Amino acid sequence: MLFKQNKLRMRLIFTWLILFSIPVFVQARTESDELLSDRDTTLVDQFFGLFETQEGADIPEAQRSKRKQVDELLKALTQRDGQLQFNGVATASLQTELVHKPNYQGVGSFDIFAFTSFGKHTILFFDLEAVGGDGPDQIIPNLSGLNADAGSTQSDEGIDHLVVLEAWAEFRALKDLLTVNVGKIDVTNYFDNNLHANDETSQFLSGAFVNSAALPALINAPGIRLRTSFVNRFYLQFALSSLDNSGDDLMRNHFKIAETGFMLFPNTDWEANFRIYGFEHPAAGHSRGFGLSVDELVAGRFTVFGRYAKNEKKLAEWFGIERAWSFGLGFKQLFLNREFNVGLAYGQTDPQALDAPEKLAELYISNQFNQWVYLSPHLQWLDPATANQKEHVLVGLRINFSY
Repeated sequence: MLFKQNKLRMRLIFTWLILFSIPVFVQARTESDELLSDRDTTLVDQFFGLFETQEGADIPEAQRSKRKQVDELLKALTQRDGQLQFNGVATASLQTELVHKPNYQGVGSFDIFAFTSFGKHTILFFDLEAVGGDGPDQIIPNLSGLNADAGSTQSDEGIDHLVVLEAWAEFRALKDLLTVNVGKIDVTNYFDNNLHANDETSQFLSGAFVNSAALPALINAPGIRLRTSFVNRFYLQFALSSLDNSGDDLMRNHFKIAETGFMLFPNTDWEANFRIYGFEHPAAGHSRGFGLSVDELVAGRFTVFGRYAKNEKKLAEWFGIERAWSFGLGFKQLFLNREFNVGLAYGQTDPQALDAPEKLAELYISNQFNQWVYLSPHLQWLDPATANQKEHVLVGLRINFSY
Protein backbone atom coordinates (compact mmCIF):
# COMPACT_ATOMS: atom_id res chain seq x y z
CA MET A 1 0.00 0.00 0.00
CA LEU A 2 2.83 2.40 0.84
CA PHE A 3 4.45 1.78 -2.56
CA LYS A 4 1.15 2.47 -4.33
CA GLN A 5 0.72 5.70 -2.37
CA ASN A 6 4.24 6.85 -3.26
CA LYS A 7 3.65 5.92 -6.89
CA LEU A 8 0.43 7.93 -6.96
CA ARG A 9 2.13 10.84 -5.20
CA MET A 10 4.93 10.94 -7.78
CA ARG A 11 2.45 10.98 -10.62
CA LEU A 12 0.48 13.78 -8.99
CA ILE A 13 3.66 15.83 -8.50
CA PHE A 14 4.74 15.33 -12.10
CA THR A 15 1.27 16.13 -13.44
CA TRP A 16 0.94 19.22 -11.25
CA LEU A 17 4.30 20.61 -12.36
CA ILE A 18 3.43 20.18 -16.03
CA LEU A 19 -0.03 21.68 -15.60
CA PHE A 20 1.44 24.56 -13.65
CA SER A 21 4.22 25.26 -16.15
CA ILE A 22 2.29 25.10 -19.38
CA PRO A 23 -0.37 27.75 -18.59
CA VAL A 24 2.35 30.15 -17.54
CA PHE A 25 4.16 29.93 -20.84
CA VAL A 26 1.27 29.30 -23.23
CA GLN A 27 -0.39 32.66 -22.74
CA ALA A 28 -1.29 34.52 -25.91
CA ARG A 29 1.50 36.84 -27.00
CA THR A 30 -0.74 39.89 -27.05
CA GLU A 31 -2.11 39.17 -23.59
CA SER A 32 1.43 38.83 -22.26
CA ASP A 33 2.40 42.20 -23.70
CA GLU A 34 -0.60 43.87 -22.04
CA LEU A 35 0.34 42.48 -18.65
CA LEU A 36 3.94 43.54 -19.05
CA SER A 37 2.96 47.12 -19.72
CA ASP A 38 1.40 47.40 -16.23
CA ARG A 39 4.07 45.46 -14.34
CA ASP A 40 7.24 46.80 -12.80
CA THR A 41 10.01 44.67 -14.31
CA THR A 42 12.92 46.80 -13.15
CA LEU A 43 14.65 44.02 -11.19
CA VAL A 44 14.11 41.52 -13.97
CA ASP A 45 15.48 43.93 -16.57
CA GLN A 46 18.50 44.69 -14.38
CA PHE A 47 19.32 40.98 -14.06
CA PHE A 48 18.85 40.06 -17.70
CA GLY A 49 20.46 43.32 -18.76
CA LEU A 50 23.77 41.85 -17.66
CA PHE A 51 23.61 39.64 -20.74
CA GLU A 52 22.70 42.14 -23.51
CA THR A 53 19.91 40.29 -25.28
CA GLN A 54 20.51 42.03 -28.59
CA GLU A 55 23.89 40.35 -29.04
CA GLY A 56 22.26 37.03 -29.90
CA ALA A 57 19.09 38.28 -31.51
CA ASP A 58 20.37 37.84 -35.05
CA ILE A 59 21.38 34.20 -34.56
CA PRO A 60 18.65 31.75 -35.69
CA GLU A 61 17.68 29.24 -33.02
CA ALA A 62 18.47 26.32 -35.34
CA GLN A 63 22.11 27.48 -35.48
CA ARG A 64 22.62 27.72 -31.71
CA SER A 65 22.95 24.02 -30.92
CA LYS A 66 26.34 22.33 -30.84
CA ARG A 67 25.88 20.53 -34.16
CA LYS A 68 24.30 23.42 -36.03
CA GLN A 69 27.00 25.74 -34.73
CA VAL A 70 29.67 23.46 -36.16
CA ASP A 71 27.85 23.26 -39.50
CA GLU A 72 27.65 27.03 -39.83
CA LEU A 73 31.28 27.50 -38.80
CA LEU A 74 32.44 24.97 -41.37
CA LYS A 75 30.55 26.80 -44.09
CA ALA A 76 32.11 30.13 -43.12
CA LEU A 77 35.54 28.54 -42.90
CA THR A 78 35.88 28.13 -46.66
CA GLN A 79 36.52 31.87 -46.82
CA ARG A 80 39.73 31.51 -44.74
CA ASP A 81 41.80 28.90 -46.53
CA GLY A 82 44.70 27.37 -44.61
CA GLN A 83 43.95 29.15 -41.32
CA LEU A 84 43.38 26.97 -38.26
CA GLN A 85 40.30 28.18 -36.38
CA PHE A 86 39.04 27.27 -32.91
CA ASN A 87 35.62 27.32 -31.31
CA GLY A 88 33.81 25.29 -28.70
CA VAL A 89 31.00 24.49 -26.31
CA ALA A 90 31.03 23.95 -22.53
CA THR A 91 28.10 22.43 -20.64
CA ALA A 92 27.44 21.79 -16.95
CA SER A 93 24.41 20.05 -15.45
CA LEU A 94 23.18 19.06 -12.00
CA GLN A 95 20.45 16.44 -11.44
CA THR A 96 18.82 14.89 -8.39
CA GLU A 97 15.77 12.84 -7.50
CA LEU A 98 12.73 14.77 -6.37
CA VAL A 99 10.95 12.13 -4.29
CA HIS A 100 13.53 9.59 -3.15
CA LYS A 101 16.58 10.46 -1.08
CA PRO A 102 18.44 13.23 -2.95
CA ASN A 103 21.71 12.22 -4.57
CA TYR A 104 23.07 15.13 -6.56
CA GLN A 105 24.86 14.10 -9.75
CA GLY A 106 26.95 16.64 -11.63
CA VAL A 107 28.27 16.44 -15.18
CA GLY A 108 30.62 18.87 -16.88
CA SER A 109 31.91 18.72 -20.44
CA PHE A 110 33.62 20.90 -22.98
CA ASP A 111 34.43 20.51 -26.65
CA ILE A 112 37.15 22.32 -28.55
CA PHE A 113 36.52 22.44 -32.29
CA ALA A 114 39.59 22.91 -34.48
CA PHE A 115 39.13 23.25 -38.21
CA THR A 116 40.65 24.56 -41.38
CA SER A 117 39.87 24.53 -45.09
CA PHE A 118 41.94 23.91 -48.19
CA GLY A 119 39.91 25.66 -50.83
CA LYS A 120 36.14 25.64 -51.26
CA HIS A 121 35.76 21.87 -51.38
CA THR A 122 38.02 20.44 -48.64
CA ILE A 123 37.71 20.80 -44.86
CA LEU A 124 39.69 19.27 -41.99
CA PHE A 125 37.91 19.05 -38.61
CA PHE A 126 38.82 17.93 -35.06
CA ASP A 127 36.63 17.72 -31.95
CA LEU A 128 38.55 17.44 -28.67
CA GLU A 129 36.38 16.62 -25.66
CA ALA A 130 36.69 16.12 -21.92
CA VAL A 131 33.84 14.97 -19.67
CA GLY A 132 33.61 14.75 -15.91
CA GLY A 133 30.83 12.77 -14.24
CA ASP A 134 28.59 9.87 -15.24
CA GLY A 135 25.30 11.44 -14.15
CA PRO A 136 22.30 9.68 -12.60
CA ASP A 137 22.58 6.71 -14.99
CA GLN A 138 25.28 5.22 -12.76
CA ILE A 139 22.85 4.88 -9.83
CA ILE A 140 19.52 4.41 -11.67
CA PRO A 141 19.56 1.41 -14.05
CA ASN A 142 17.74 2.29 -17.26
CA LEU A 143 17.77 1.89 -21.04
CA SER A 144 16.87 5.41 -22.12
CA GLY A 145 19.73 7.43 -20.64
CA LEU A 146 18.98 10.26 -18.22
CA ASN A 147 21.93 12.43 -19.26
CA ALA A 148 23.24 12.03 -22.80
CA ASP A 149 26.10 14.43 -22.06
CA ALA A 150 27.52 12.18 -19.32
CA GLY A 151 30.37 9.72 -19.74
CA SER A 152 33.47 10.58 -17.77
CA THR A 153 36.82 10.60 -19.57
CA GLN A 154 38.72 10.40 -16.28
CA SER A 155 41.26 7.68 -15.68
CA ASP A 156 40.95 5.19 -12.83
CA GLU A 157 43.26 7.48 -10.86
CA GLY A 158 40.86 10.41 -11.28
CA ILE A 159 42.96 12.26 -13.86
CA ASP A 160 40.97 14.12 -16.50
CA HIS A 161 41.79 13.26 -20.10
CA LEU A 162 41.17 15.17 -23.29
CA VAL A 163 40.06 12.73 -26.00
CA VAL A 164 39.80 13.08 -29.76
CA LEU A 165 36.07 12.67 -30.24
CA GLU A 166 36.12 13.27 -34.00
CA ALA A 167 38.82 13.79 -36.62
CA TRP A 168 37.79 13.78 -40.26
CA ALA A 169 38.20 15.37 -43.65
CA GLU A 170 35.28 16.45 -45.80
CA PHE A 171 35.37 16.62 -49.59
CA ARG A 172 32.70 18.15 -51.81
CA ALA A 173 32.34 17.69 -55.56
CA LEU A 174 29.96 18.31 -58.46
CA LYS A 175 28.82 21.67 -57.09
CA ASP A 176 28.27 20.16 -53.63
CA LEU A 177 25.98 17.43 -54.99
CA LEU A 178 28.36 14.84 -53.49
CA THR A 179 29.84 15.06 -49.98
CA VAL A 180 32.33 12.58 -48.52
CA ASN A 181 33.49 12.46 -44.89
CA VAL A 182 36.34 10.13 -43.99
CA GLY A 183 38.19 9.67 -40.69
CA LYS A 184 37.04 9.17 -37.11
CA ILE A 185 33.33 9.92 -37.37
CA ASP A 186 30.20 9.86 -35.23
CA VAL A 187 27.42 8.28 -37.31
CA THR A 188 24.71 9.89 -35.14
CA ASN A 189 25.89 13.30 -36.36
CA TYR A 190 24.53 12.38 -39.79
CA PHE A 191 21.83 9.73 -39.22
CA ASP A 192 18.63 9.76 -37.13
CA ASN A 193 18.85 13.55 -36.99
CA ASN A 194 15.99 15.67 -35.72
CA LEU A 195 15.81 19.44 -35.71
CA HIS A 196 13.98 19.67 -32.37
CA ALA A 197 15.35 16.67 -30.43
CA ASN A 198 18.98 15.97 -31.29
CA ASP A 199 21.31 17.92 -28.98
CA GLU A 200 21.88 17.13 -25.31
CA THR A 201 23.63 20.47 -24.75
CA SER A 202 20.74 22.73 -25.78
CA GLN A 203 17.57 20.60 -26.05
CA PHE A 204 16.48 17.46 -24.15
CA LEU A 205 18.95 15.90 -21.73
CA SER A 206 17.58 12.35 -21.99
CA GLY A 207 19.41 10.11 -24.42
CA ALA A 208 16.19 8.65 -25.85
CA PHE A 209 15.26 12.16 -27.07
CA VAL A 210 18.67 12.78 -28.67
CA ASN A 211 18.79 9.58 -30.74
CA SER A 212 16.59 6.52 -30.81
CA ALA A 213 17.26 4.14 -27.93
CA ALA A 214 16.90 1.24 -30.40
CA LEU A 215 19.71 2.47 -32.66
CA PRO A 216 22.80 0.35 -31.81
CA ALA A 217 25.16 3.24 -32.50
CA LEU A 218 28.84 2.51 -32.10
CA ILE A 219 31.52 4.52 -30.38
CA ASN A 220 33.19 7.05 -32.64
CA ALA A 221 35.51 5.10 -34.90
CA PRO A 222 37.19 5.15 -38.32
CA GLY A 223 34.61 5.29 -41.07
CA ILE A 224 33.35 6.91 -44.22
CA ARG A 225 30.10 8.67 -45.06
CA LEU A 226 28.80 9.60 -48.52
CA ARG A 227 25.86 11.90 -49.20
CA THR A 228 24.20 13.18 -52.33
CA SER A 229 21.37 15.69 -52.51
CA PHE A 230 18.87 16.79 -55.13
CA VAL A 231 17.40 20.31 -55.48
CA ASN A 232 18.22 20.93 -51.79
CA ARG A 233 15.17 18.93 -50.71
CA PHE A 234 15.94 15.25 -51.22
CA TYR A 235 19.02 13.38 -50.11
CA LEU A 236 20.51 9.91 -49.89
CA GLN A 237 23.44 8.97 -47.65
CA PHE A 238 25.39 5.87 -46.64
CA ALA A 239 28.09 5.18 -44.05
CA LEU A 240 30.47 2.45 -42.95
CA SER A 241 32.01 2.49 -39.47
CA SER A 242 34.47 0.18 -37.73
CA LEU A 243 33.35 -1.73 -34.67
CA ASP A 244 36.06 -0.18 -32.49
CA ASN A 245 38.47 2.73 -32.43
CA SER A 246 41.67 0.69 -32.74
CA GLY A 247 42.18 1.18 -36.46
CA ASP A 248 42.87 -2.56 -36.91
CA ASP A 249 41.41 -4.56 -39.79
CA LEU A 250 39.60 -1.57 -41.28
CA MET A 251 38.30 -3.43 -44.32
CA ARG A 252 36.18 -5.97 -42.41
CA ASN A 253 33.23 -6.06 -39.98
CA HIS A 254 31.65 -2.69 -40.67
CA PHE A 255 28.52 -1.25 -39.14
CA LYS A 256 26.46 -0.20 -42.17
CA ILE A 257 23.74 2.43 -42.24
CA ALA A 258 21.83 4.15 -45.05
CA GLU A 259 19.24 6.92 -44.94
CA THR A 260 17.04 8.90 -47.28
CA GLY A 261 14.88 11.90 -46.56
CA PHE A 262 13.20 14.97 -47.89
CA MET A 263 12.18 18.45 -46.78
CA LEU A 264 8.90 20.28 -47.32
CA PHE A 265 8.45 24.06 -47.26
CA PRO A 266 12.14 24.83 -46.60
CA ASN A 267 13.07 28.13 -44.94
CA THR A 268 9.46 28.88 -43.99
CA ASP A 269 7.41 28.84 -40.78
CA TRP A 270 6.10 25.39 -41.80
CA GLU A 271 9.33 23.53 -42.58
CA ALA A 272 9.04 19.75 -42.23
CA ASN A 273 11.66 16.99 -42.46
CA PHE A 274 11.13 13.27 -43.00
CA ARG A 275 13.89 10.65 -42.69
CA ILE A 276 13.96 6.85 -42.90
CA TYR A 277 17.04 4.72 -42.36
CA GLY A 278 18.18 1.10 -42.13
CA PHE A 279 21.26 -0.46 -40.56
CA GLU A 280 23.16 -3.74 -40.26
CA HIS A 281 25.37 -4.83 -37.37
CA PRO A 282 28.13 -7.43 -37.94
CA ALA A 283 28.43 -8.27 -34.23
CA ALA A 284 24.83 -9.56 -34.30
CA GLY A 285 25.29 -11.88 -37.26
CA HIS A 286 24.64 -9.04 -39.71
CA SER A 287 21.13 -8.67 -38.34
CA ARG A 288 19.28 -5.50 -39.32
CA GLY A 289 16.97 -2.79 -38.10
CA PHE A 290 15.26 0.33 -39.34
CA GLY A 291 14.02 3.66 -38.05
CA LEU A 292 12.41 6.93 -38.97
CA SER A 293 12.61 10.49 -37.67
CA VAL A 294 10.27 13.39 -38.45
CA ASP A 295 10.05 16.99 -37.31
CA GLU A 296 7.92 19.97 -38.24
CA LEU A 297 7.76 23.67 -37.50
CA VAL A 298 4.21 24.98 -37.05
CA ALA A 299 3.50 28.65 -37.70
CA GLY A 300 7.10 29.50 -36.87
CA ARG A 301 6.42 29.08 -33.16
CA PHE A 302 5.40 25.50 -32.37
CA THR A 303 7.42 22.36 -33.06
CA VAL A 304 6.51 18.67 -33.18
CA PHE A 305 8.76 15.65 -33.60
CA GLY A 306 8.63 11.87 -33.57
CA ARG A 307 10.91 8.84 -33.81
CA TYR A 308 10.45 5.09 -34.24
CA ALA A 309 13.02 2.30 -34.60
CA LYS A 310 12.85 -1.50 -34.55
CA ASN A 311 15.48 -4.25 -34.56
CA GLU A 312 15.29 -7.77 -35.93
CA LYS A 313 15.14 -10.56 -33.37
CA LYS A 314 18.82 -11.48 -33.49
CA LEU A 315 19.95 -7.86 -33.21
CA ALA A 316 17.44 -7.26 -30.39
CA GLU A 317 18.83 -10.24 -28.49
CA TRP A 318 22.37 -8.92 -28.89
CA PHE A 319 21.61 -5.25 -28.16
CA GLY A 320 18.88 -5.86 -25.57
CA ILE A 321 16.31 -3.51 -27.14
CA GLU A 322 13.65 -4.58 -29.62
CA ARG A 323 12.00 -1.25 -30.44
CA ALA A 324 11.69 2.34 -29.26
CA TRP A 325 9.49 5.29 -30.08
CA SER A 326 9.12 8.86 -28.89
CA PHE A 327 7.25 12.03 -29.71
CA GLY A 328 7.19 15.57 -28.41
CA LEU A 329 6.28 19.16 -28.92
CA GLY A 330 7.71 22.56 -28.19
CA PHE A 331 6.89 26.21 -28.44
CA LYS A 332 8.29 29.67 -27.90
CA GLN A 333 6.73 32.09 -25.46
CA LEU A 334 7.43 35.66 -24.45
CA PHE A 335 7.48 36.02 -20.65
CA LEU A 336 8.81 39.01 -18.70
CA ASN A 337 10.21 40.42 -21.94
CA ARG A 338 12.26 37.24 -22.48
CA GLU A 339 11.78 34.52 -25.10
CA PHE A 340 11.60 31.03 -23.62
CA ASN A 341 11.75 27.72 -25.50
CA VAL A 342 9.68 24.95 -23.93
CA GLY A 343 10.02 21.27 -24.84
CA LEU A 344 7.94 18.30 -23.70
CA ALA A 345 8.58 14.70 -24.81
CA TYR A 346 7.43 11.17 -24.01
CA GLY A 347 8.88 7.85 -25.17
CA GLN A 348 8.87 4.11 -24.63
CA THR A 349 11.68 1.61 -25.01
CA ASP A 350 10.85 -2.10 -25.32
CA PRO A 351 13.53 -4.46 -23.95
CA GLN A 352 13.94 -7.71 -25.80
CA ALA A 353 13.64 -9.95 -22.73
CA LEU A 354 10.83 -8.16 -20.87
CA ASP A 355 7.13 -7.71 -21.57
CA ALA A 356 6.77 -4.24 -20.05
CA PRO A 357 8.32 -1.19 -21.76
CA GLU A 358 10.44 1.46 -20.10
CA LYS A 359 8.67 4.82 -20.08
CA LEU A 360 10.31 8.24 -20.03
CA ALA A 361 9.09 11.84 -20.10
CA GLU A 362 10.95 15.14 -19.96
CA LEU A 363 10.04 18.81 -19.73
CA TYR A 364 12.55 21.62 -20.15
CA ILE A 365 12.40 25.41 -20.36
CA SER A 366 15.36 27.12 -22.00
CA ASN A 367 16.29 30.78 -22.17
CA GLN A 368 19.29 32.08 -24.08
CA PHE A 369 20.72 35.17 -22.40
CA ASN A 370 22.90 36.13 -25.35
CA GLN A 371 24.87 34.49 -28.15
CA TRP A 372 27.09 32.67 -25.64
CA VAL A 373 25.01 31.58 -22.64
CA TYR A 374 21.72 29.84 -22.02
CA LEU A 375 20.16 28.16 -19.01
CA SER A 376 17.49 25.45 -18.75
CA PRO A 377 15.74 23.67 -15.85
CA HIS A 378 14.67 20.07 -16.56
CA LEU A 379 12.06 17.71 -15.13
CA GLN A 380 12.28 13.97 -15.91
CA TRP A 381 10.04 11.01 -15.09
CA LEU A 382 11.25 7.43 -15.53
CA ASP A 383 9.24 4.21 -15.14
CA PRO A 384 11.76 1.35 -15.52
CA ALA A 385 10.85 -1.85 -17.34
CA THR A 386 11.79 -4.14 -14.45
CA ALA A 387 8.99 -4.76 -11.97
CA ASN A 388 11.17 -4.45 -8.85
CA GLN A 389 12.26 -0.88 -9.64
CA LYS A 390 10.42 2.20 -8.47
CA GLU A 391 9.49 5.17 -10.59
CA HIS A 392 11.91 8.07 -10.52
CA VAL A 393 11.31 11.81 -10.77
CA LEU A 394 14.37 13.97 -11.32
CA VAL A 395 14.92 17.70 -11.48
CA GLY A 396 17.96 19.24 -13.06
CA LEU A 397 19.61 22.45 -14.16
CA ARG A 398 21.87 22.87 -17.20
CA ILE A 399 23.97 25.82 -18.31
CA ASN A 400 25.71 26.00 -21.67
CA PHE A 401 28.43 28.30 -22.97
CA SER A 402 29.43 28.71 -26.61
CA TYR A 403 32.84 30.27 -27.17
